[in-house]
Amino acid sequence: MTFAYRADEKTAKRVRAIVPKLTAGAGTALRVQELASAEISTSVFAVLAGWWRFANRTADAMIALYDQGFTVEAVPLMRNLVGHAYAINWLADNGDDAYKALVAESHKSREKLLTNLEGVGWQLPENVDLGEKPDFGFTTDEERKRHGRLVGELSNFDNMVKAYGTAMMYPVYRNLSSYAHTTDLTASAFVSGVEDDKVTLYEQSPADRLADLCWMPVPLLQAASVMSPLLKGDPMKKLIREACRDLGLPEELVPKRP
Repeated sequence: MTFAYRADEKTAKRVRAIVPKLTAGAGTALRVQELASAEISTSVFAVLAGWWRFANRTADAMIALYDQGFTVEAVPLMRNLVGHAYAINWLADNGDDAYKALVAESHKSREKLLTNLEGVGWQLPENVDLGEKPDFGFTTDEERKRHGRLVGELSNFDNMVKAYGTAMMYPVYRNLSSYAHTTDLTASAFVSGVEDDKVTLYEQSPADRLADLCWMPVPLLQAASVMSPLLKGDPMKKLIREACRDLGLPEELVPKRP
């Protein structure tokens, strides 16, 4: 009988047991230190490995926060987890071309930061050097168009999810983002009953964020399903299969381009 995966306490109980196994399994997998194929460049894998470690530690942090009663406070971490799972898939899928998009977007971001710092009069070391703007030597309109598309997917999550046929994920991401910014939701999570000049203020938010906890293994499994086959021996294959079975999830969770 297949387990009924949904946002409820039964699922949450299984998630609490499975997430630590997935994050520990990822740590063990990265100790393999050998790729399954030479097709992936060292530069690409270095970013993938860093993002994967970040995603798994983010999940560990979320579990720790939930255990201490911090639920709405953990929502921005869920946003990071979802975004990094997509980015891992995107980078592995597009390889060196995606890496170039990351390099270009990162340089642009540092340029903006430097301009902001200089604009408000921060005293900076004289040797601040962002390096030259990346020039990838594109010679065709097709190369430039592909580069622009990949930059757009990386810099805008709406573009990313649409590119992978999962546009329905963007409203979810927007909701998560509402707790990463200064919004009415971060206030109303702790306040209610504004009547007769009286306000009810809660020590711990009563807001129901159980769905975030229950959804946590999905991006973890997506990331692991991308990363494990890249490592010699596909070290997490069995664990991924068992986790999907125990949660009643399909084994194929990784978004694909239409």
